[in-house]
Amino acid sequence: MTYVEVREAIDRGIDTVVCPVGATEQHGLHGVLGIDSFCALKVGEKVAQKAKALLAPLMPYGMSSSHMSYPGTISLSNETLVHVMRDIYRSLTTDGFKKIIVVNGNEPNYYSMVPVAREIREDTGVLIAISNWYAALMEIWKELPGIKGTEREQWRWPNFMAHGGLLETAAAMTYKADIFRMDQAVTYPPDRREAISNPVLTAPVKMEEVCKFGSYGDPRAASKELGEKWVEMAATRIVERFDLLVKTLAEKV
Repeated sequence: MTYVEVREAIDRGIDTVVCPVGATEQHGLHGVLGIDSFCALKVGEKVAQKAKALLAPLMPYGMSSSHMSYPGTISLSNETLVHVMRDIYRSLTTDGFKKIIVVNGNEPNYYSMVPVAREIREDTGVLIAISNWYAALMEIWKELPGIKGTEREQWRWPNFMAHGGLLETAAAMTYKADIFRMDQAVTYPPDRREAISNPVLTAPVKMEEVCKFGSYGDPRAASKELGEKWVEMAATRIVERFDLLVKTLAEKV
């Protein structure tokens, strides 16, 4: 889009922009470095369509310091990500957008982005909603195609959404299906990851302390077809929750 087209869209009443944020980090022997970014972009595209919003360019870097032992990883510090996201938010606010939906593909990013979103909200009134896209499926994942009626129904959530696991691999295949080295995929249970980081106690660790191969879970059943269904469902649920958020905030307390 040209700046004229963006201005015209805002003048027509499009007040929402979707901002996909990913990372550039390793995803095991089979997964390429851009998986987090590819997932955020594909879900973000769907969210923008469903929300009748504009789509901002992908932010492809995030907090990936736990993966720095694996070549190719590019990581921002917390301080840098905070400053970058503040500048992105403020730029979109200055452009005239009143609502921003951030589709995040890398969990550590979340903890840097939320405080800045609150800051912008308090300073400008602009609503910034942040979604770790995979979390949109947490409540329903056992009902998804490719899970329901299979032995994967017996999995736990950390196995399904594992780093470089089935969900991430399938979702990234919707960006480009033939970039994976599935003949090199290894499986690794999430037990060690859950022992290190869980709802009761979380400790920042390096990925090589979790699994030397750099990924866990079981990605072998991943396919573009499954990824498309899961991405569609995640985007639908994100927009549903966003609409509810906007409606609720509009109501008087």
